[in-house]
Amino acid sequence: MREAIGSTWLIGIVITFIAIFSGFLAYSISYTKAFRVKNEIINIIEKNEGYSSAGGVDLNIPDVLNENKSTEAKAFKFIKSIGYDYAKFDSSNPCSEGKLQTGGYCLAKYCPSNGETNRIYYKVTTYISLSIPIINVGVNLPISGETKALYNDLGEFECEE
Repeated sequence: MREAIGSTWLIGIVITFIAIFSGFLAYSISYTKAFRVKNEIINIIEKNEGYSSAGGVDLNIPDVLNENKSTEAKAFKFIKSIGYDYAKFDSSNPCSEGKLQTGGYCLAKYCPSNGETNRIYYKVTTYISLSIPIINVGVNLPISGETKALYNDLGEFECEE
């Protein structure tokens, strides 16, 4: 009888460690994807000297996505190629500032007016999405980053103060 109770505890400990390890692995993969998406969007904005929208076209159509040369289309193409789970953010706007873009990231444009130069910054926020389906709990953790100062902005966004 003693061994039956001992093996039950051992199985419980093994299951607990497997659950912790699986959770850590899921968090690590999700964090890596969100961080890569944020960095690539920042690089795309800096290369194009601002953020330009796709003009309201449907970027889910492959031909339209490949022909569109806007910053939004380039970012969306990268998001689809990396496998970032953007569909969770399209139904609601998790952004506290700025606005939600196609692809599930938030974008805000800042124009600090200190009198001497017209510097412009973009703040990009992506999200780590973790959910536990058995107990129906989900968490979205933000990862934010800013572009370098842009002096010749070609973007179409309104500035946040």
